[in-house]
Amino acid sequence: MPRTMKSLVALAALAALVPATSPARNVGAPLAGTVAATTYSSSGAAHQAVDIDGGTCGSTPITTGVTGSLAWNVVINTPNTLCNTAMTGPQNVAKHTFADGFTFRLMDFNKTGQTYDRTCDRCNIGAAGDRGIPANSLHLQRDKAGTKDTSWYAGYSTVGEALSLGELIGVLD
Repeated sequence: MPRTMKSLVALAALAALVPATSPARNVGAPLAGTVAATTYSSSGAAHQAVDIDGGTCGSTPITTGVTGSLAWNVVINTPNTLCNTAMTGPQNVAKHTFADGFTFRLMDFNKTGQTYDRTCDRCNIGAAGDRGIPANSLHLQRDKAGTKDTSWYAGYSTVGEALSLGELIGVLD
């Protein structure tokens, strides 16, 4: 076998050993608003997620914000539209679990006719409101086995930043 062919076969064999990586997915702002918290909450406690304050409770649509068609499991724990409530009790959650074990969650929104399990790309999942600090803020978090990951928004989102709908706030690797 010619030397060039042996080199190509060797490279192909090595490529087969390298694990396939999942594509990076951009996270756009699920609603227009202001970044209310990231790594630390307003009280100074560790937060390790992005909270976006904005929208009119019960009427401003909330999207998943993530590019790429993903399966979203939506769990509704509040039967009514909740506005301006403290962060206590059950919350509504839309989440996607990736093959590497990481989960991306959107929490603290109100149920609408668009709130159901599905596979979609930046689809509408509910409306502003439910719970949060500040009240009516949407919580976005990436975690694995209970440990939160902040790398997805580091360098993209800062507290006090005004966001338009769809504006890049982070990247899920």
